[in-house]
Amino acid sequence: MIQLKKITNFKFGKKSFRQFWAIACLIFLLSLSQLTPTLAATDNSLFGVYYGNNGFQMAQVQALETWQGKKNTVINLFTTWCDKSTVMDTLFNDQLLNIWNNQNVPMITWEPFSCPVSSNPTDAELRSITPGDIEIRAAYGEYDAYFHNWADRMKVFLSGPDGIYNTNDDRRAYIRFAHEMNGNWYPWSPVPGEGGNPASDYILMWQRVKSLFFNKGMEWTHLQWVWCVNYNDYLGYNAEALYPGDAYVDWISISGYNWGASQTWSPWITPEQTFSGMLGRLKALSTRPISITEVASTPATPSGISTDAKAQWISNFYKYILANDIKMVVWFNFSKETDWSVFGGPSGDSYFDYYYNRYNAYSSYKNAISADAFVPSDPNNPRLLTDAKFAGY
Repeated sequence: MIQLKKITNFKFGKKSFRQFWAIACLIFLLSLSQLTPTLAATDNSLFGVYYGNNGFQMAQVQALETWQGKKNTVINLFTTWCDKSTVMDTLFNDQLLNIWNNQNVPMITWEPFSCPVSSNPTDAELRSITPGDIEIRAAYGEYDAYFHNWADRMKVFLSGPDGIYNTNDDRRAYIRFAHEMNGNWYPWSPVPGEGGNPASDYILMWQRVKSLFFNKGMEWTHLQWVWCVNYNDYLGYNAEALYPGDAYVDWISISGYNWGASQTWSPWITPEQTFSGMLGRLKALSTRPISITEVASTPATPSGISTDAKAQWISNFYKYILANDIKMVVWFNFSKETDWSVFGGPSGDSYFDYYYNRYNAYSSYKNAISADAFVPSDPNNPRLLTDAKFAGY
């Protein structure tokens, strides 16, 4: 567990007051001008996966899409706050372009982690090198130079091949920023109590970063901001206490997993048991469209590994999505702590051969997303989605 420390050398002088006042003004202006326009709701859901090694191995995604018979709307990737030029060059010149050129909209899970030392860092390494008060530092301007550089690079990407913003070839992206903050496993999660950090610092960080992008002209038809909580609060603030406000958020979202018997502490839980509690709370919090942007199930049951049990969980989950007006769902298709995969992992109830590679697969996933309600990207639209669908309507 990371020991969070307060900034003790901070003084509320003239410079700090100007920063505070600028944030307050931005809150007021954005509350008037940045709300997503009201659009007619439709009964459909965008869908996608975390797969393809963060945009580096799109052949995996192409195999998945060939098997399922549909283009994914969204491909999720993870990136840190590393300010090295090589990292940003790779992100904006390779990873995002690889995803877009495969006709998927990138969802960038932008994690406030410092630059790793190794090329393939573990979660433990990233936590150990990141300041425990990173959300405070970001809220009061320490990372502004990095944010400005990153935002400028993002606007170039969004401007499309002609390099001119707001023309027909422009691109889109989602930013899933500083997620699962209502748990205690990330450095940016404020921790209540003596020696902890107030929830307001997380909110100020979010508002400062979102405002910076908005002031550079990146509005809702190009860039959508996803505020994502863990499916339950764990040793941190309640999710509601960390909400930046509708003026700063385009989507509200949940991460949640059925860990089953894969861990000593975890029971097998249904989709309803996983999500319904938090889903009800978020619907009471905001009218923003709701998504589930990180989800998976293990095949590990109390009776042993069962592909049948996992297959049924997948089927039940996608029925749950449609029954609860959830406008986007992104499966975590990766074998990590356990086999979370629906395609290309160590388990499955079928297989698919594609260009000399054999992929294990769960047919219940293919069957579930074959429903017309799950909307693929549109290759005939140069921006892949209409504005309304991009915004969850």
